[in-house]
Amino acid sequence: VAVRGSKSSRIKSRIVVSMGGGRESVSASQASQHDMHEGRCGAYVPLEGTLQLLMALNPPKLRIGHGYDLHRLEPLPPDGQGRPFMLGGVLVDHPMGPISHSDGDAVLHAVTDAILGAVGGEDIGQLFPDDDPANKGRQSSDFLEAACQHARSAGWSLVNADITVICERPKLSPYKKTMVASIATIMGCDSTQINIKGKTHEGVDALGEGRAVEVHVVVLLQECDS
Repeated sequence: VAVRGSKSSRIKSRIVVSMGGGRESVSASQASQHDMHEGRCGAYVPLEGTLQLLMALNPPKLRIGHGYDLHRLEPLPPDGQGRPFMLGGVLVDHPMGPISHSDGDAVLHAVTDAILGAVGGEDIGQLFPDDDPANKGRQSSDFLEAACQHARSAGWSLVNADITVICERPKLSPYKKTMVASIATIMGCDSTQINIKGKTHEGVDALGEGRAVEVHVVVLLQECDS
């Protein structure tokens, strides 16, 4: 691919693409996807379209991962065995909390599994089993940091993470910005790459009765530049 710049602002810069060992000079107005699909040897396109063209010729490699977690909620001690209610690395003010071996952060657990799933790794339960005393009360940020490091080592970086938290109570709106910032810090990414949505379960089953919290996460990863 050779880029040629014009000497005058009135003359558009052009790029010539050579395919199959041949070259063909075509005006920018004549260059089209049809030309490319028909196997033309080459075409001139405006310089501002270079990036799009190069991505079309060499599309980035992408991976999608899905993560899920659910925790039963119980009253905090002394009325029950619930742990402090952590979501996305943020302490949520609520009289109930998760029953768990670690700190029970369902958001971070689901994001961790989504990352591991995208890279084809073992899941969170295999890497950090709930019968290992070392994981008792452990911060879930440790799990997510380990998953992100694994992904980076395998040559993948985060494009975005979309998180849905299903919880009847409490309302998550007051915590969402803080949760996004917390997750972005743990993952070493920009906060614009993280999205959180809070949903209720309309009073249906354990979720709707406030006896559980459920989280779904989808992540998109792209291959890192070599």
